[in-house]
Amino acid sequence: MSAALLRRIMQDYAACPTRRPGTTDHQHAALLDIAACQTAACGLHDEVCDHCGDRRQVPNTCGNRACPLCQAGARARWVAERDAELLSVGYAHIVFTLPSELRALIHAFPRVLLGILMRAAADAVTWLAAQTRYLGAEVGIISVLHTWKRDLNWHPHVHLLVTAGGWDAVTGRWVDTPLPTRRGRGAFFLPIDPLRAAFQRRFRRLLLRAYAAGAFGRDLDLAAVFPCLAHARALRRHLDALLTRRWVLRIKPPSGSPEILLRYLGRYINRVAISPGRVHAYDGTTVTFDGKGERFTVPTDTFIQRFAQHVLPPGFVRIRFCGLWATRHRGAKLAAARDWLAAHGRRRLVPETSAAGPTMATRSTRVLATRPPQTTPGDPCPHCGQGVYRRQPGGHRPRRAERQRLLRLMLAQRTTTPGSATTPA
Repeated sequence: MSAALLRRIMQDYAACPTRRPGTTDHQHAALLDIAACQTAACGLHDEVCDHCGDRRQVPNTCGNRACPLCQAGARARWVAERDAELLSVGYAHIVFTLPSELRALIHAFPRVLLGILMRAAADAVTWLAAQTRYLGAEVGIISVLHTWKRDLNWHPHVHLLVTAGGWDAVTGRWVDTPLPTRRGRGAFFLPIDPLRAAFQRRFRRLLLRAYAAGAFGRDLDLAAVFPCLAHARALRRHLDALLTRRWVLRIKPPSGSPEILLRYLGRYINRVAISPGRVHAYDGTTVTFDGKGERFTVPTDTFIQRFAQHVLPPGFVRIRFCGLWATRHRGAKLAAARDWLAAHGRRRLVPETSAAGPTMATRSTRVLATRPPQTTPGDPCPHCGQGVYRRQPGGHRPRRAERQRLLRLMLAQRTTTPGSATTPA
């Protein structure tokens, strides 16, 4: 029922003749995609039972990366692929958060500032780990950007899954860093104060470089809203004042195992801000949703605005790979590290089952291994009770403009049908 509630919220938004204030063009388009998701506006495709041959037509998903209603299969495949690349070593979980004084600036220029945040965090970890007095090796990094808190407010930060050790290409060996036996106040993997300082310096340098390159424009009205962008000296003074503080940085081992952390990060790969299961109630004017034991009730416009602000600009890459996982040489370096670890008795064993059942990555790998080509396992067939519905070729979704036209027609028919719910003003 939660998915239906979230779809109804978005469809009520889409029924409005004009775009709501506070949303950009790409955010508005994403909201319309979500409103059309799993409806006839996205087109239909055929599914056939692989046992009795029963045929049915099913609406397509929207495919938008911000949609909480679809792409669960893509998330499972991503987790399975990353799980297959994990090495038999420890892993650290590092979270970099920017100070609250920068949030308004990030909100106005998300592509520039969020890109700098992700690059500065990965560069700081890579550089510090390469220093001989700390590790003297190249680590593997998967970074995932988050921009929300549990109440959907703006809170940009980046999660890094980092190998607690690295590959020394000069000596051809793996260099381990000790992990603590229990949590405590002391840092491990890398010292937290030098890492924080390296991150802050890099963020400052990259931001000043972007400003000099004209990434923020030279609009006088912009300087009135953000005085720190009036000139380079003002921006430098603003950043220097922020650097006198200790920015929030956390280094901790992953919860239980790297597979669990991968599953946690995987929840945010193909969606934004909130899952359908968190939407508790909607009465046409307010939305009630859950967040880690708390329940929030906000006006519908506020909910839409909070959700939309987390839709990133088109083309922005929110999952990045660095170091050993860098795409350019991922295969060669990971293979060399894996061979060395295997030769020294460090084979990674992933249990098929546990007390809580198989892990998400194990289930995903098992599904991928048994999936016939060009088909996707679907719902069980209610007619024979033995087969499952499998998607047939064809039935592609229409282009976005056509989807939006069909969505408007569908919503207009819904509001004029006798006995149907009318759209709130």
